[in-house]
Order: sequence, then C-alpha cells, then structure tokens
Amino acid sequence: MTYACPSTVTVGAYVLGVLCARENTEFRQHAVGCPSCQREIAELTPTVRLLAILKTVPAL
Repeated sequence: MTYACPSTVTVGAYVLGVLCARENTEFRQHAVGCPSCQREIAELTPTVRLLAILKTVPAL
C-alpha cells in the first residue's frame, strides 16, 4: 500500500488518542492542510468509535 503523505502512518495513533500532547498538536496542525491525512482520519474514525462502543459490551 502506498500513501500520498508519509504522515498517514500516524493517523491510527491520532484517532485512537495515543499520541503524546506534542505529537497530537503537531499532527493535528499537519492534518488541517493535508487531504491525504484528512481522508485517512475520515476512514478510520468510524471504526475507532465502534471499538469504543464494543469495549463497553460485556464479554459472553
């Protein structure tokens, strides 16, 4: 898989909220002007939201 922006590898950590404060700020500022990263954020965000909901469901 090839990416238009090398920063897209950071998107997963960004949407999961696991970047440190400095990295989060830097990536957020980058993503504002990067269509490739914006697209990746839009594609991964629903999955992250679903995972958050599933974490609250008791295991069977």
